[in-house]
Amino acid sequence: MTAAAVPPAPQHPWRVLVFCWLGWVFDFYDLILFAFGKRTIAQELGLDLYGSIAWIEGWSLAATAVGGFLFGRLADRTGRRTAMVASIVAFSFGALLTGCAQGFWSLLLARVVTGLGVGGEWGIGHAVVAETWHGRTRDRVHGLLQAGSPVAMAAAAAVGCFLMPLPGVGWRAVFLGSSALAVLALFARACMPGPDRAVQAAERLPVATLWSPAYRRTSAVLLGLLTLHMAGFWCVYAELPAALMQLHKVPARDVGWFQIQVNTVHVFADLAFGFVAAAWGRLRTFVLCCLLFAVGHVVVLAQLDAITADFGAFTLAVALMGVGAGTWSCFGALFGAHYPVALRATAAATFYALARFVQLPCKPLLGESLRGGSFAPALWLGIGCALGSALLVLLLPRGRVTGSVADR
Repeated sequence: MTAAAVPPAPQHPWRVLVFCWLGWVFDFYDLILFAFGKRTIAQELGLDLYGSIAWIEGWSLAATAVGGFLFGRLADRTGRRTAMVASIVAFSFGALLTGCAQGFWSLLLARVVTGLGVGGEWGIGHAVVAETWHGRTRDRVHGLLQAGSPVAMAAAAAVGCFLMPLPGVGWRAVFLGSSALAVLALFARACMPGPDRAVQAAERLPVATLWSPAYRRTSAVLLGLLTLHMAGFWCVYAELPAALMQLHKVPARDVGWFQIQVNTVHVFADLAFGFVAAAWGRLRTFVLCCLLFAVGHVVVLAQLDAITADFGAFTLAVALMGVGAGTWSCFGALFGAHYPVALRATAAATFYALARFVQLPCKPLLGESLRGGSFAPALWLGIGCALGSALLVLLLPRGRVTGSVADR
């Protein structure tokens, strides 16, 4: 790709960042909120928490793979803003359907629609950031954008543990209220000014290019890393709230404060990763965080039997996991550095969502293991994913030059 083919950077970069950040926060909030309400939803709709609900969660994550591909291609073909607006409308409509669900099939449809919308948001936002900031600044800004993830988890914890249980509120009102986030789409033009940044027809590349000899190794490694990270997150981090309430009888209020505290640490980790990576190197920082994440799992495993007696010590142990979770901030920069503009949104959104798709069988399998009354199998899975990521990232090609001004 020639420098002339690269669209000009937005005139208001911080406005664009804030909009992408809000889009990612509320996108992820919509998806993760279900983890805090699923126990109550299962009871009210007469569904098995470790059976039907686990499959619904699995299919909603699988739907993000489809949404990631569709919205990623839409972003590269018709423009970033157009695709982002469409994804916001989709996941907001999914929240509306969730609040109206009456049984297994209607709830499944609602969560699949939510997943379709959620699938594209992360990849589009990071693609825009990669094209707006350059050099070492890009690592820091990707960290700022990724810090929206723990903010979303903390918001979901506050709503799910404090607001949802209140008399007269309940899970339906919460999800119906979440559908109002579609109003974000109205602010897209003001927050992302200028022409919509579609790749010119002459510069477009087919999806198969991701697996061409020039990108095959990079694509395989990044997809593998995201798959391991997704398994560690959805089978450990995201499963903790329901497990604490269901298996260890921890009150919802305590779980809510626990999640807010842990995700505050996670925000710090996401922000710090960009600054440390800019000074010390992305890959070395990534490996260090993976090792911290694994150690955090080991400490949590040691504290598992003492949760009821000393919940404070358990919270500190999980906070160590939060420090290691800063690795998520690295992915946006890696996609920006390894793919040209014509493939960047497609690669990021598709691989991120495909990694979620793998969780379709993982969620039901985890549900069956949790029937035994112990969260230990999930923690061992998390340890394996963290150590595997530390080794796999070393296989990334070095010195990739995509030929784009945005990558220099």
